[in-house]
Amino acid sequence: AVTLWLMENSKRPMKAVSVWTLLFDHLMPHTGQVMLTREEIAEQVGIRGSDVSQIMNELVTFGAIFSEREKVAGMRGPGLVRYYMNKHVAEVGSRATQEELSLIPRPGTKLEVLLGGKN
Repeated sequence: AVTLWLMENSKRPMKAVSVWTLLFDHLMPHTGQVMLTREEIAEQVGIRGSDVSQIMNELVTFGAIFSEREKVAGMRGPGLVRYYMNKHVAEVGSRATQEELSLIPRPGTKLEVLLGGKN
């Protein structure tokens, strides 16, 4: 489903599919974290870092991956972005129950930002 979506919706469909397939070879077991930097992905696929960012954002929009920001002391801005594979897309060694997995958004699901925590 992800590959077809990229082919039909990405601004760079062939490069996007190349990025998508590359991610599977560089996932941290049990967490699904993508263990490549933007520059490493760009070098391996043969595109600019800014193109990698755009493709990764397309994958986030679709729900194939999700991102988290990590603050780094002394670094300006929102911090480093970390990408993780959606567990509904690829098995990453999780021991989660079906109930826990059901809470993870499926690919194509629109996500919304919630401020604060549970009340």
